[in-house]
Amino acid sequence: MGLPAQWLIYITVSDLDASIARCSELGGKVVVPAKGYGGQGRYCVIEDPARAVVALFEPASA
Repeated sequence: MGLPAQWLIYITVSDLDASIARCSELGGKVVVPAKGYGGQGRYCVIEDPARAVVALFEPASA
């Protein structure tokens, strides 16, 4: 992904698209666009204005 070596934590969110939009509103950016996760849900990787990187994960609905 072009990131330096680091631990990548996943934060579970209820609405990935809304979370991505909010990230952008607050000055963050999407590093890896939303992708499916093998039927388990969807995820993306974001970076905040201070350059901290985390993944957001929306579980598939049951």
